[in-house]
Amino acid sequence: MKKSSLIKGRGAQSNHPNRFLAHVHELRSDFLEYCRAHGEPVDDPKTQYLPIYPKSIVNEVKSPDLRLDYSMNPYQGCEHGCV
Repeated sequence: MKKSSLIKGRGAQSNHPNRFLAHVHELRSDFLEYCRAHGEPVDDPKTQYLPIYPKSIVNEVKSPDLRLDYSMNPYQGCEHGCV
């Protein structure tokens, strides 16, 4: 990621797709133009809370390279770098 494309104060600014990611976000320029044309602010990103309900907090680990049977994953990530 180029340094010029980073937004100061927004925490983690990349979250690479993975098989566990249930939500996919895409920022389209035509949508931004539509918002601008209708008076919606698009240049000041706001923090959003998206409730995600896991099936279980305790997960069985089936990876041969880890020496544990179970792990705990209470959240999926946050804007502060927990991607």
